[in-house]
Amino acid sequence: MDDFYGSRVDALEEIWGVWAELGAGLDEKQWRTESRCPGWDVAACYAHHSLMPVAFDSQVELPEPGAVGRVYTAAEALRGFNEPDGLAHTLADTVADQAAAQSVSVEPQELTDRFRVRGANAVRKLRSAPPTVVAPWGSTGRMITLNEGVRIVLLEATIHLLDVLRALELPPELIPARALTETTALLAEMAPAVDFIEAASGRTTASPFPILR
Repeated sequence: MDDFYGSRVDALEEIWGVWAELGAGLDEKQWRTESRCPGWDVAACYAHHSLMPVAFDSQVELPEPGAVGRVYTAAEALRGFNEPDGLAHTLADTVADQAAAQSVSVEPQELTDRFRVRGANAVRKLRSAPPTVVAPWGSTGRMITLNEGVRIVLLEATIHLLDVLRALELPPELIPARALTETTALLAEMAPAVDFIEAASGRTTASPFPILR
């Protein structure tokens, strides 16, 4: 297994483990605590991100050999996803409604088990899969390698876990260090290089952020 890929899968196992452990200890009031994502309580955050372990534990239809065109990096795929006319904007209401609906139709135990059970299954499958296998990323249709897909899932897991922790007034230090490092690196890769460097070094007051929604 590629060292970087293996480390990323380990990081995903760690952070999904935090999602599972945290969810197992929440009471009804905590599940219904509003998050900083408009219209989403903690349960909706769980409902939204828990689709990731379910997806990675499910059978994926791979493209036919020779049918793959351009293969995108995680940063390129996310940049396209977050363009003004990208799916992050055009599907935002649909995604928000789906998460809100599942937050009341799916029991908290099932939301937690999506990480504890389906997540564990997904990690086992990821460890046995070649990191160079190519598949379309969700509804975007853009082709990415499994290694780059894991990077995106780590970013999503980290950002939405921060949403949950902030809502519950829990310390962000609960997020494993490797997930934070991977997320920071991917966000920096997404940002326009010169704008990011000058803003981070205090050479300008202009900010390239936010770069995703």
